[in-house]
Amino acid sequence: MTHRKRHQRFKLKSLYVWHRYIGLIAALFVILLSVTGIALNHTGALNLDNRFVQSTLLLDWYGIEAPTTATHYRVGEKSIALLDTQLYIDAKQLDGEITSLTGALLQNDLLIVGEQDGLLLLTLDGQLIERLGRNEGVPHNIERLGTTSENQLVVATSTGLYSTDEDYLKWIAWAGDTENIVWSLSSQLAETEVNALQTRFRGQILPWERVMLDVHSGRFFGAWGLWLMDAAALLMLFLAGSGVFIWWKRQR
Repeated sequence: MTHRKRHQRFKLKSLYVWHRYIGLIAALFVILLSVTGIALNHTGALNLDNRFVQSTLLLDWYGIEAPTTATHYRVGEKSIALLDTQLYIDAKQLDGEITSLTGALLQNDLLIVGEQDGLLLLTLDGQLIERLGRNEGVPHNIERLGTTSENQLVVATSTGLYSTDEDYLKWIAWAGDTENIVWSLSSQLAETEVNALQTRFRGQILPWERVMLDVHSGRFFGAWGLWLMDAAALLMLFLAGSGVFIWWKRQR
């Protein structure tokens, strides 16, 4: 065997070794991309856009934190709390967002929840019936809610007191005795209750679809993640090229 042929064989063997070990490394990325890609292709079937991450480690990785304080009102055995813009009735999250919580009380078998620019009418089990705002004539800048001894709803605003009829359709300035009004007062949540709300709050933010997308693109791994996926793509190109070259050499 000539020196030239021995040298070519050595180069081919070295290339084969590189091909084999790089193939092992690239296999990890292939598995990762394949699993996340299949999951993303079936987002609807897997319900990834509506299933949320509950893992504390993952939520911490994304820097998702819950507010440290909550606005809270207790109505009988009902607990009404606002954490950031999420309203909870007995720890059950209400759909939609509100920016403020100004009071809560029971009236006519309804749970009335006040926000700065409107009222929420809910069933006793926390189902939203109607949301009343300025278009329905509700006074704005509501500061607190109250009821009279005749069970009439009264709201205190920055411009005065207003009362409404039993259908919450007509609002007029309150001219009665303010001492006759029992106001809804905020209360303090126990630390365990706050912790439970914070856990629920964090567990409704990050969908699994977002995690799959971030892992698939490399963004999950931070600023270096994109470069890592670029490097993986180059490794796969090297495998494709070296594989074809090795096959071609062996056919000769």
